[in-house]
Amino acid sequence: MASKKEMLEQVLSDLADSLGSDLLGALVATPDGQVVVSLIMKGDLSAPKLAAMAAAVVGTSDKLSKLVNAGEFQDVLIRCEKENVLAKRTGRRAILVTVVKKDANIGLLNIEIEDATERIISILGS
Repeated sequence: MASKKEMLEQVLSDLADSLGSDLLGALVATPDGQVVVSLIMKGDLSAPKLAAMAAAVVGTSDKLSKLVNAGEFQDVLIRCEKENVLAKRTGRRAILVTVVKKDANIGLLNIEIEDATERIISILGS
């Protein structure tokens, strides 16, 4: 039987297969910003820095959603000049972070992220 790490790596590999060249990097991190597994295709991306910053953004976004009584935090999409970053909480134990090209299909990204999120939760628990 595959280890949790191997199963999580397979989730990222499948995500890369689904999104093709639009995906520049993906990782699963703990809510405090530690890398669990990563798949980085863009050479200048640092998985530890990406994990730490994404965890900070998710934590702040979660607090903001509570402050304004907006309901449970779902995800955050950061649109940038050259690339976009999507960070999504995957249960209590992890965050899924993706970096995609600016012109990536966000609808497809959201569908694939939902599938990956369900798989991550089934591996790590909610």
